[in-house]
Amino acid sequence: KSLRLIRSGTPFAIETLMSVAAIGALFINATEEAAMVILLFMIGEMLESYAAGRARRGVSALMALVPEEAVVIKEGKKQTVPVAQLRPGDIIEIAPGARLPTDAELITAFASFDESALTGESVPVERLQGEKVAAGCLSVDRSVQMKVVSEQGQNAIDRILQLIEEAEERKAPIERFVDRFSRYYTPLIMLFSALVIIIPPLLFAQPWETWFYRGLTLLLIGCPCALVISTPAAITSALAAATKRGALIKGGAALEQLGTVNTVALDKTGTLTEGKPQVTDVIANAGFNEKELLMLASSVEVGSHHPLAKAIINKAQEQQIDVVEADNRKALAGKGIEGYLNNQHILVSAPIAATLIKVSIANGVPLRMSRSDF
Repeated sequence: KSLRLIRSGTPFAIETLMSVAAIGALFINATEEAAMVILLFMIGEMLESYAAGRARRGVSALMALVPEEAVVIKEGKKQTVPVAQLRPGDIIEIAPGARLPTDAELITAFASFDESALTGESVPVERLQGEKVAAGCLSVDRSVQMKVVSEQGQNAIDRILQLIEEAEERKAPIERFVDRFSRYYTPLIMLFSALVIIIPPLLFAQPWETWFYRGLTLLLIGCPCALVISTPAAITSALAAATKRGALIKGGAALEQLGTVNTVALDKTGTLTEGKPQVTDVIANAGFNEKELLMLASSVEVGSHHPLAKAIINKAQEQQIDVVEADNRKALAGKGIEGYLNNQHILVSAPIAATLIKVSIANGVPLRMSRSDF
């Protein structure tokens, strides 16, 4: 590595000093010291590789979000093709619980997508026809048709991977300091060792063998092993500690930047919570009690994969309520879900959505409302 750096125009790198010191130690029969210098340096190199490996494992987990095959619809026929063959304009079908292999535009009237892998938001987001959905998102509860909009290698996951790779190439400020320090320190310690070897014998008639030994000893002592090993060791231990606590840090630069943070703002569901909605209160209007209200809501939500529906069903099970599946259950795009039980119309939605639904039905006005507002 030292020779490669010399050829590339960086003759006074830390690697050069370590190599010269180790070779010099062999000349004075200090083989143990030479071995220790190389060992410490190799430990530092190994820790740097380990830190980079942790970041690559995080990238690999991100790449696993994109399936390797996709179902393409051509002339009304479905066929499975490798994702690499997808081109903008292709029509693909995503099964319930499957992930998007590329950025695509929704053709189906509406659908819910779990975007938590990319955004951290645990509640599925409802998308309407014509809206774009990023690669890696998961279709929650229905089979949908999508139109591919991104070129191969240009989807959201690919762009994130590119940003991570660029971040990995950026060294931490302390690492850049060590590199700058070595440019001046290496030639100075080599010059000082050379003067120790040359000046006493030439000017003071001292024995060459003694001062040659002392000069190489100084060179060996001058190797900044602690400096070389301390930075990667600190970065690696910090990355490992963060990983144990569920945090993936891109590398040393991001890690050191965290040290300057004074205030942290968290705005994502699932960051400080479990990311699984739960029913905390049931408030029934006059004419209903809590169990009746839960029973009616559960009859419409039963069978749905939506987290809010699961929360209602779980609450009903806790109350030991027998849930009867409603008839003619139908999801209302961006508004809620409805059904009929004993000829009674049941609508589950946010209060404002229920009001707007009545107004829109009366006036024939199209309505757009996100279910995540419930």
